[in-house]
Amino acid sequence: MITEPKQKAPRKVKRRHKSSEEFVDYIVEIESWDFNYWLALNTLRNALDPYHEHRHVEMKGRLLRPTGLKPDRMDVSLFPSISLEEERRKDLKPIAVGAIEAYPERLDASLSIPSDALTAVLQMLIAGRLKFVVMRGSKFRYRSARLQSYRLGTKLEEDEDPEGALGPQG
Repeated sequence: MITEPKQKAPRKVKRRHKSSEEFVDYIVEIESWDFNYWLALNTLRNALDPYHEHRHVEMKGRLLRPTGLKPDRMDVSLFPSISLEEERRKDLKPIAVGAIEAYPERLDASLSIPSDALTAVLQMLIAGRLKFVVMRGSKFRYRSARLQSYRLGTKLEEDEDPEGALGPQG
């Protein structure tokens, strides 16, 4: 009599459900800013461009929302990129427009911006008109948050205003 090996019952596969990601608004009031420009010869072999250029705008400010995060100081850096210009970006499949990293003494946000938008941003900063950076992204996980959008503005919208969120007083 030949006995066939017992068939094992199929194992149930545990599926991880991707939790619906909760988005948070990070609102920074701009207190100061700086612009840096750097140009150097590109010494890489077979370089496509004979120059290496670096430009970025750094804004420093106070985090208004979410409240309770320590530290409440944030540095926001805008890094212009020609690959984000409208005619070039059609083939991109981005996962974020930037990120926030947490350090003991500050929060650092790094944001990509189309290089052709840099001039308008600098003009608004020079005129003292830009007051807020509103970023929307994930909650912090492992001291980092991925950003889905950001807005530079002269004022807060009604739904973004920390005082306005409490409703009318009086």
